[in-house]
Amino acid sequence: MALGLAVASSLAWGWMGAQGSVMWGWTASFRADASQAWRWWSAALVHVNSAHLQANLWAAAVVGAWGWTARVGSAQALAWLLAWPLAQALLFTDTGSLARYAGLSATLHAGAAIVCWHLLWHSRGAHRAVGAAVAVAILVKLWLEVPALQQLTAGGNGSAMPAAEPLPDAPGHVVAGHAHGCGVLAGVVAAAMMDGIIGVCRRLRPAPTEHE
Repeated sequence: MALGLAVASSLAWGWMGAQGSVMWGWTASFRADASQAWRWWSAALVHVNSAHLQANLWAAAVVGAWGWTARVGSAQALAWLLAWPLAQALLFTDTGSLARYAGLSATLHAGAAIVCWHLLWHSRGAHRAVGAAVAVAILVKLWLEVPALQQLTAGGNGSAMPAAEPLPDAPGHVVAGHAHGCGVLAGVVAAAMMDGIIGVCRRLRPAPTEHE
């Protein structure tokens, strides 16, 4: 899945370049337009410049390696596939910090969250401890990036959203903290849904019969 997203993003860049983020990206003006729902998929595959793309390709490699090390299976891959559009669909919850969005980061955060879920609920011992440590690191990262969380922990006293931080070596782009939060939420929801579906299927499966 990580490799597929990376390849698709590279092909999109080769085809459209930075213009792809305008043509296929998400903007706040589309949030209530159901006819633009296809952007929930396309926005993840386009980038504002080559540095933005390169940063996300490296991140895709890290998330892919994380999943490989955790030995996730097809259920987690399917959950990530579900989380891909859901991460962008959840951008409607933004309260004004994000006017435009493009890039893999939200979907990659979803993938990382799914691996954490797998380790926390389906592993034991050291593997579960590693999953918990990474989950805590992701939560700290979100607290540092997501404007709504910063306002919440500040008691809601701030009247304006904190300014987004520029992405290093990628002029014209900023860290989309709210999108990262949407990605993590999408990953958790998708992983929980997949576990629920698997549980229901197991309960509905006929019990094996004994043959003499």
